[in-house]
Amino acid sequence: MTDAHEVAQAAHQNDQRTAARVVASHATGVEDCTELLGMLGLGRAVGLLVVDPPPRR
Repeated sequence: MTDAHEVAQAAHQNDQRTAARVVASHATGVEDCTELLGMLGLGRAVGLLVVDPPPRR
Protein backbone atom coordinates (compact mmCIF):
# COMPACT_ATOMS: atom_id res chain seq x y z
CA MET A 1 0.00 0.00 0.00
CA THR A 2 1.43 3.37 -0.98
CA ASP A 3 1.57 6.41 1.26
CA ALA A 4 -0.93 8.22 -0.97
CA HIS A 5 -3.36 5.31 -0.67
CA GLU A 6 -3.02 5.26 3.12
CA VAL A 7 -3.64 9.01 3.28
CA ALA A 8 -6.69 8.70 1.03
CA GLN A 9 -8.03 5.80 3.09
CA ALA A 10 -7.59 7.74 6.35
CA ALA A 11 -9.33 10.77 4.82
CA HIS A 12 -12.22 8.57 3.68
CA GLN A 13 -12.62 7.07 7.16
CA ASN A 14 -12.56 10.55 8.68
CA ASP A 15 -15.24 11.71 6.22
CA GLN A 16 -17.41 8.71 7.10
CA ARG A 17 -17.11 9.42 10.83
CA THR A 18 -18.02 13.06 10.24
CA ALA A 19 -21.05 12.03 8.17
CA ALA A 20 -22.09 9.61 10.91
CA ARG A 21 -21.93 12.43 13.48
CA VAL A 22 -24.15 14.60 11.30
CA VAL A 23 -26.66 11.76 10.93
CA ALA A 24 -26.61 11.12 14.68
CA SER A 25 -27.19 14.78 15.46
CA HIS A 26 -30.34 14.80 13.31
CA ALA A 27 -31.74 11.42 14.38
CA THR A 28 -34.75 11.29 16.65
CA GLY A 29 -33.47 8.38 18.71
CA VAL A 30 -31.15 5.40 18.87
CA GLU A 31 -33.23 3.20 16.57
CA ASP A 32 -33.63 6.03 14.06
CA CYS A 33 -29.89 6.72 14.12
CA THR A 34 -28.96 3.06 13.71
CA GLU A 35 -31.39 2.63 10.82
CA LEU A 36 -30.17 5.77 9.04
CA LEU A 37 -26.52 4.83 9.46
CA GLY A 38 -27.25 1.38 8.06
CA MET A 39 -29.15 2.78 5.07
CA LEU A 40 -26.29 5.14 4.29
CA GLY A 41 -23.61 2.46 4.66
CA LEU A 42 -22.02 4.23 7.64
CA GLY A 43 -22.54 1.52 10.25
CA ARG A 44 -19.00 0.17 10.03
CA ALA A 45 -17.56 3.69 10.35
CA VAL A 46 -18.92 3.92 13.88
CA GLY A 47 -18.35 0.32 14.90
CA LEU A 48 -21.87 -1.04 14.53
CA LEU A 49 -22.27 -4.72 13.81
CA VAL A 50 -23.08 -4.92 10.11
CA VAL A 51 -24.30 -8.12 8.52
CA ASP A 52 -23.83 -8.21 4.78
CA PRO A 53 -26.77 -9.66 2.86
CA PRO A 54 -26.17 -12.95 1.08
CA PRO A 55 -25.09 -12.64 -2.56
CA ARG A 56 -27.84 -12.73 -5.16
CA ARG A 57 -28.01 -15.63 -7.53
